[in-house]
Amino acid sequence: MKLPHISRDRHGKQKFNLLFSLLGLLIVVEALTVFAVLASQQYAADRALHEHSHELLQNVVDETRENAVAYLQQAQDSVALAAGVFEAKLLSGDEPGRLETYFLEQLRVLPQVDALYFGDTRGNFVFSKRNDQNGEPGFLTKFIRNTEPQETRVTRVYRNFGFTELSREYDPKDEYDPRLRPWFKNARNSDDEVWTDPYIFYTSQLPGLTVARAVRNTQGHLIGVMGADIELAALSEFLQTQRVGPSGAAFIVYSNGDVLAHPDAAVLAQQDDPNNQRMKRLEDLDEITAHAGTRLMERFPDLMALRQTHFDDFEIESKRYLSMFVPLLNRGNNLWVMGVYAPEDEMAHTIREGQRESIYLGVAMSLLSITAAILIALLVMRPIYALQRQAREDPLTGLYNRRSFDEVSGKKLANATRNGQPISAIMIDIDSFKAINDQYGHGIGDEVLLAVSRRLFRGLSDDDLLSRHGGEEFAVLLPDASLDHCMVVAERLRQQVDESPIKTSAGSLDVTISLGVAELVNGEGIGELLDRADKRLLLAKRRGRNCVVGAETHV
Repeated sequence: MKLPHISRDRHGKQKFNLLFSLLGLLIVVEALTVFAVLASQQYAADRALHEHSHELLQNVVDETRENAVAYLQQAQDSVALAAGVFEAKLLSGDEPGRLETYFLEQLRVLPQVDALYFGDTRGNFVFSKRNDQNGEPGFLTKFIRNTEPQETRVTRVYRNFGFTELSREYDPKDEYDPRLRPWFKNARNSDDEVWTDPYIFYTSQLPGLTVARAVRNTQGHLIGVMGADIELAALSEFLQTQRVGPSGAAFIVYSNGDVLAHPDAAVLAQQDDPNNQRMKRLEDLDEITAHAGTRLMERFPDLMALRQTHFDDFEIESKRYLSMFVPLLNRGNNLWVMGVYAPEDEMAHTIREGQRESIYLGVAMSLLSITAAILIALLVMRPIYALQRQAREDPLTGLYNRRSFDEVSGKKLANATRNGQPISAIMIDIDSFKAINDQYGHGIGDEVLLAVSRRLFRGLSDDDLLSRHGGEEFAVLLPDASLDHCMVVAERLRQQVDESPIKTSAGSLDVTISLGVAELVNGEGIGELLDRADKRLLLAKRRGRNCVVGAETHV
């Protein structure tokens, strides 16, 4: 009588075991499917991670490259402008006092230029440069007049930031002749602006370079040469603002291997002996920069052969780095190369965190539903989207950066042109911003930048486009706005910044802005529109700052 019972029990166990086997098989199949999907996704994500890291690094390089070129272009434009003013006979080498005044005005509004000067074919020379005195910003002008007696031939005049003369001295032992300097020799045989090789400045004994242009009369005969100095320390300060992750860096190298700019400006010059000061080379810098540079020079012994972006990756002490080198400026037989490096983990930290979360969630949810794969995809894509958004914004103010502004403004301009609507632009610059940084430090300068950006933002409508265009400069695009309307908006912005002091950690500061306004002309691109607004901004600076300049009817 027990046999049927045993038989029924065995059959039940068989069904039970079969159910567990099927369930186990389903679990195994589902788990294997999920793990196969995750493994495949991991492989694809790692590959995409590498490509995306390059893309992010490229975005940083592009923005830094655009700003660095614009930074240097300002110096070149200042020389071209001065030469043009000279050739138009608005200035003359026979009026050194007027020439000095012009140079000082230019230096006050062009923080990236350290010195402006003019030497003529007779050896006469007017040289004006920045010269801090007792911690206060000021200027030094050196006059060389070969028609004067030897005792008074060379005169140095020291002035404060308001151009008031503080002292004057003569140097009869100074035998300086501008005609013997490389910038004069190179420029006199060219009709374009020329750049010198990096060298140690005669006056300041600091490393820098010069852009120069010949000045000719209406018959084409040489009158003299106009020049501008850029101290490499100033260019390095600019690179400090271009963040490449927490521990990455950007730097600029000359075609002979000399380092032109580096976030640590103190490392640019090296004194091998008391009589020999030279520019540092890549191999003289920190371990990471030196390693990246060594690999570059091994691949391109002649940097002039570098014609396009070069990617590389390497390891130092088990830490993986990504690097990128891109041609920056090409001047005849010389090339400037921008390099950027950053640890790969920092470039992709958010993505890797998202990957780990996705795997954990996939394993935990594999027994419940295959739909967890969709959640994984969403979780992985979210940090990527966040990183892309960060790449479009200025990290300090949260405004559009220049790259994003160009993209969005191009679309708005095309839409306005298609609908026959007017469109206008405003270029804005914080007055005497360098003086704020010099007196209070860059931290207070950042507080001023943030406060000004907020006041500007409050003064615009939702359809208007505001960006931090670089440094202390902002750009505004007003769709469906004529020049008259734009002038009203610009004046409102000026008053909004000027109406009350800005509260900072160093106390309340009176801050003003200068604005240039322009309306789109048929056939004009966004670059031309902003350029015209920028020229009017420069005119506002010359007219005393804290004002708006548009068309002449509004001046």
